[in-house]
Amino acid sequence: MIRTRRRLLGMLTAILAATLTSLLFAGSALADTATPEEPVSPNATAIDDIYLVILGATITIFVLVGGFLLYSSIRFRERPGDPDPPQTHGSTKLELGWTIVPILIVLGIAGYTLYKLPSVDDTPDDAMKVHVLAQQFTWSFQYPDGMKPKSTAANTLFVPEGKAVELEINSKDVIHDWWVPELGQKVDAIPGRTTTTWFKAAAPGTYEGQCAEFCGPGHATMTITVKVLSEEKFNQIMETA
Repeated sequence: MIRTRRRLLGMLTAILAATLTSLLFAGSALADTATPEEPVSPNATAIDDIYLVILGATITIFVLVGGFLLYSSIRFRERPGDPDPPQTHGSTKLELGWTIVPILIVLGIAGYTLYKLPSVDDTPDDAMKVHVLAQQFTWSFQYPDGMKPKSTAANTLFVPEGKAVELEINSKDVIHDWWVPELGQKVDAIPGRTTTTWFKAAAPGTYEGQCAEFCGPGHATMTITVKVLSEEKFNQIMETA
């Protein structure tokens, strides 16, 4: 009997060790996909900060709770000849602790999120307004003051670097979803309703996005390209009506 228990304990320890090792390797392999794209706009940075704080809190809690369970299952396992442990009716201090601590953690995460939300939602007063119209399966853009690109490209928005851009988003047919990960949050395009978002790209570059709401058989082709240009190049490619 003792030999059988030791064998079972050895098997359990080996399984737990293999599981933890697999999780470590999987976590390393998936690090690039488990974290957001590198943000290039203040609102996207705020979203990234909130995500990482919540991710760090959940990983810490998982490691602490899982480690304590693993330690307890080995340290306090039944051994041959052990007397029955003392029977207790709970611990008021322990029960208060595991109630109050989670509440404080949730309040801390909520407080940090509320602190960051203005950086996500509040559009700068000097933002350039662009009207975005979604329809199966394209995006079209109406620039301010009658501006338009001299040569257009499908689903492509041109903006100047370092300039806040406010997007007023509508849909012509069904619900779509504007999403360029490096530039901020997902925003629904809803028929009969205007939704807004904004971004301020700090450096020139091309940023790819996708309609993130299934909108029909051509959904996969409804991509988004935002080209951020220097102010000089932006002025060169734009013309006024």
